[in-house]
Amino acid sequence: MNVQQAHIMPGTVRAARVLMCVQVLMEVVLSALVLLPLALNGLLVLNFVLSVAVAVLAGAVVVLMRTRRRWVQWVGLAIQGLLAANALVGLMSTVSVGAVAGLALAVGVIALLLTPSNNGWFTA
Repeated sequence: MNVQQAHIMPGTVRAARVLMCVQVLMEVVLSALVLLPLALNGLLVLNFVLSVAVAVLAGAVVVLMRTRRRWVQWVGLAIQGLLAANALVGLMSTVSVGAVAGLALAVGVIALLLTPSNNGWFTA
């Protein structure tokens, strides 16, 4: 009789998932409160579409982290790199709490996804 050992998600992966969920919520709130009214008036339509796309992609990565696929880790890192770069560009023009929070979340997720304990998780 084979007894399969349950794979327990490392704490760093769980923490990265939580931070990414916070990012998705921030993107949804930003899109709904700020960008949607402007997009309906024909302004900042591209920003609205990009914000929604980032929220959808980050949400998909959060859900797919349970699959333990290596590509999910790399897609997550790519998304976080783009979010960090976007926050840095935003900070160059004006310093805002949202940009600082976005940069901190992105850097935190990148650091968590690059820990050695994640290598064992994302090898399926």
